[in-house]
Amino acid sequence: MRNKLLHIIYLTFTFFLFSCSNAIDELLPLTRAQLSIELKNDLDVDRQEEIKTIRFIVFNSVSGGVKLDVNKRVVLAAPGTATDITAQVLTVTPDNDIMVIVIVNEPHSLTSELDGITTLGALQNVDYNIAGILNSDGEIVSSTGMPMTGVIRGISVVSEETKTVEMVIERAVARVDIFLEATDGGAVTGYTNGSTSVTLHNFTRNSYFVMGNEANGTRDNVDPSKNYGKVMENVPTSDLLEETWTAGTTTTWAYSSASDAKNKRLLCSFYIGERIFKSDYSDRLAVSMTNVLKGPPSVTGIAGKVIETITKVDNSGTPTVQPFTEIRRNNVYQITARVGKIGIQIITISVEGWGEAQDIDLDMYL
Repeated sequence: MRNKLLHIIYLTFTFFLFSCSNAIDELLPLTRAQLSIELKNDLDVDRQEEIKTIRFIVFNSVSGGVKLDVNKRVVLAAPGTATDITAQVLTVTPDNDIMVIVIVNEPHSLTSELDGITTLGALQNVDYNIAGILNSDGEIVSSTGMPMTGVIRGISVVSEETKTVEMVIERAVARVDIFLEATDGGAVTGYTNGSTSVTLHNFTRNSYFVMGNEANGTRDNVDPSKNYGKVMENVPTSDLLEETWTAGTTTTWAYSSASDAKNKRLLCSFYIGERIFKSDYSDRLAVSMTNVLKGPPSVTGIAGKVIETITKVDNSGTPTVQPFTEIRRNNVYQITARVGKIGIQIITISVEGWGEAQDIDLDMYL
């Protein structure tokens, strides 16, 4: 399975002594830490996003008596993928229970609220609507860039110690990709300008903004005290949305067994918010398709098919089918409508890494 992590951040803590400017305070030198931040470039372009702004929030004594130490937003003069930001240095207070939150490309609408954050509880409750960062074509607006967050805790550094901590940041949105595929000999499929359409039902745009990361040890722990963040659930029916893509061109293709054949092609994508579904399936994602070509001139489609299961691949590469219970950030949920000789059926939906599609095997047979 593709690695769905995004950027790796190196946090280097170097502690030193300095004196305050106040004459009285100069008698009591304080220990401070210089926090140097660097992004690692792993050369995987499918995992990189342009970084425009980066915010560092540091809390001390996280397990009890938590205190805000740093809240600083940096605007990068020359945005770029995996930008080297080693020059960004923060002064923080040494502690044996430090939490660092990194926020990249925060939506402009959240800057004022994030500037005022002083508690972990307030940060956890920040929510945003991803519609505000999408343009009229449904793509992430260039002025903001892809919002990303990372949370790591349990950092302990003492005076005269240098420590490097590795963490990841992940996208704060999910994506649904819809593909169309010709699957066997003689199969012909395609779409028609202004006629073929795909509708995604029961998705939401709202999500809590900052969430812990499994790779950083701040999400999915059996001990909930080690986790940070929360996910929207029990969303009112009035908040569920649907969006329709309509083909802007006409294209047809036939199945080919050639090794370089493009039997499977992307129709459309939708950005959606992280959310937990209700147990009764009433708010799970559903898909409708109309006027999909099946051996022209005939057409076929599907109406509001609810997706109930999902295929995941473990670290050994073994796929397993599980109930579809939630939408997670930094995941791509890929659905493929397959044109062959049997009727229409949704079997499962696969979770893939961000980037160009590889093995796409949600099956809607047409």
